[in-house]
Amino acid sequence: MNTRTRPYRRLPTPIAALAAAVKARLVIYGVTIRDSFVVLLPITFVGVTASLLLNQPFLTLRQLMSRVLGATWPAAIHHVMNATYGVFGLALAVVVSIRLAHRLAADDGRDDGIQAWVGIAALANFMLWTGVVGLPVTTALAQHSMLQGIGIGLLTAELLRPLATVCRGAPDYDSEPVFHHAMRMTAPLAILGLIVMLAAQAVAALAPAGAPWLARLAANINPWMEADWLLNTCVVLLNELCWFVGMHGNVAVDQLAHLLFGITGDSFQQALSWRPLVDTFGLLGGSGAALGLVLALFIVAREGPLRRLALMSALPSVFNISELLIFGLPIALNPMFLAPFLLAPLALTLIAVAASHAGLVPLHDLTVPWTTPPLLSGYLVTGSWHGAALQALGLVVSTLIYLPFVRRAEARRLREQKLAFDTAIDAIVAPAQPHLRSVLRSGKSGMIARGLLATLARDLGTPAVSLAFQPKHDRDGVAVGVEALLRWRHGRYGPVRADAAIMLAEQGGLIGRLGGWVLEEACACKARWNAQGLSHITMAINVSPLQLDAPELPRLLADCLRRNRLAPGEIQLEVTESQAIPAHEMVDSNLAAIVSMGVSLAMDDFGMGYSSLLHMRRFPIHAIKIDGSLTRDVLTNSISRDIIHSIASLGTARAVEVVAEFVETAEQRDALLALGCEVFQGYLYSPPLAADDCARYLTRHGAVARRA
Repeated sequence: MNTRTRPYRRLPTPIAALAAAVKARLVIYGVTIRDSFVVLLPITFVGVTASLLLNQPFLTLRQLMSRVLGATWPAAIHHVMNATYGVFGLALAVVVSIRLAHRLAADDGRDDGIQAWVGIAALANFMLWTGVVGLPVTTALAQHSMLQGIGIGLLTAELLRPLATVCRGAPDYDSEPVFHHAMRMTAPLAILGLIVMLAAQAVAALAPAGAPWLARLAANINPWMEADWLLNTCVVLLNELCWFVGMHGNVAVDQLAHLLFGITGDSFQQALSWRPLVDTFGLLGGSGAALGLVLALFIVAREGPLRRLALMSALPSVFNISELLIFGLPIALNPMFLAPFLLAPLALTLIAVAASHAGLVPLHDLTVPWTTPPLLSGYLVTGSWHGAALQALGLVVSTLIYLPFVRRAEARRLREQKLAFDTAIDAIVAPAQPHLRSVLRSGKSGMIARGLLATLARDLGTPAVSLAFQPKHDRDGVAVGVEALLRWRHGRYGPVRADAAIMLAEQGGLIGRLGGWVLEEACACKARWNAQGLSHITMAINVSPLQLDAPELPRLLADCLRRNRLAPGEIQLEVTESQAIPAHEMVDSNLAAIVSMGVSLAMDDFGMGYSSLLHMRRFPIHAIKIDGSLTRDVLTNSISRDIIHSIASLGTARAVEVVAEFVETAEQRDALLALGCEVFQGYLYSPPLAADDCARYLTRHGAVARRA
């Protein structure tokens, strides 16, 4: 008897379990907030564009716009900004609450209708908070209140469901569902609003914290070192950290400007931080030295969302507007980009401070508009090319700082893209729920399926879609035919499974066009082979059951034979069972017409389809291909052997050729031959080949019998 005892496994303590639960919740919060910033990217983009137009620094352009658009164009742009930037905090509260409620409902595996009201509750709570705290209207709803919006959104989504559970009344089966849920949510919304109002009153009652120590900071450290080193560091870190957690960093810095910068418009002093130095040399492209990030994105991301984001952000970043990157990448609340977001502007600012102390760049008391592009602003502030050169150096430094982080983000994106693609392909070909059309599904898999379908439609007729040909051999090893197989290489994902491409085409209404292209290409290839003396080789072409219901199929087939001067017996149509063969009169009529013109029919994947045996009674079949799941197991599974033997016996009795596919070893081939199979196809003989390679293969193996 084994006397060894199992190692002691300490059970998690309540504190450890609580810590794990809190950590998991914080992860959910982080993902929800980052996703919410991305959801609001459209209004961010519109707001950035409006801000760029309103604040562009070139007087000539502003005068031109006034002549073209009229003198009131700035007011119109202000309206656009008020409708985008002006409601960003409010919109963030609503989006965060809805997305968090949806995620929590999905985690709980239930949908109790709360998501429909959580956005309304967040809207009301946000307005309650701003009203009680007494924020000015110009800042209450805008980007200045982003942190407030995040907090209100999280609080609303977290508390509304427990309150709704506590206040749940008896089910009212006679009411309409919408009315029932509305009545059920009235009390929870009122209670939650009261909680928010009391919390806002408590915050409003607190005395604002002063910063007398900050006012004395410069005087205290000046005897030891130039204060601008520390003050500039504080300014940059304060600005960047505020933006990172969802607060408007520029507003926070402006509120402390009198303590950090001195009087606006003063000349450079080493005893204080100097706002033009930070803005001009530290924040190239906006907060986070975003222009360096844009260049890093262009260097690393050749395609995909990061590349598109770089294209969208390039022009705003030239004018020092970085919101698209902060909320679109996003940088806000994204730990992956915290280090470079802090380090890049800090490094650039300290380099500028060092250059000023060394006398390399003279700093003039000249205020330039904050949207002045780099190089130009550096020249204006210093009155020398040295300023532009210093900005160029900063651009190189910030790009190098961001590069490794962008590479890591792109590598992670590519891994996630590959995983999402594989998941979508598995969903497309999954046999469990054939009634669910992948192109109509919601979520990531549905988006990928629809994107693949659109790309397939564009690629059809280009080198991205092609045919490969796999030879078939008789019992003596002689090549007697080939099967034309679809191949599709996607520009982003690489090779796509043929069965997935066919199912997408079937679900998206593209199968008629795809099937017609395959038929034409295969017949044209067969005509070229005939000129090389391979007219005895039979070309098998797959057709979808959905094609059989198309009235034009017999005419299309006849036209292909005539154009390529092929005898009908050279072509065999393999009917796949990716879909059930429609029991329509048109299908029977088409199959009868195809057989009457001399083209043979084969049933693919026989034995595992919807109703293979019934099809033999319904229309004449000249060949049956045993399903690959059976032939693969012939050496190890007695049930598979019995099924194959029964199919082969049926084929012999009905004078139908029996083809075994996925034949990979000589032992497997011999076992299938003993069970009654007559023709073999698989890697034992050859993988699928390009047309020219296959022609050479058939020439070598088509005349002399050769055993593998």
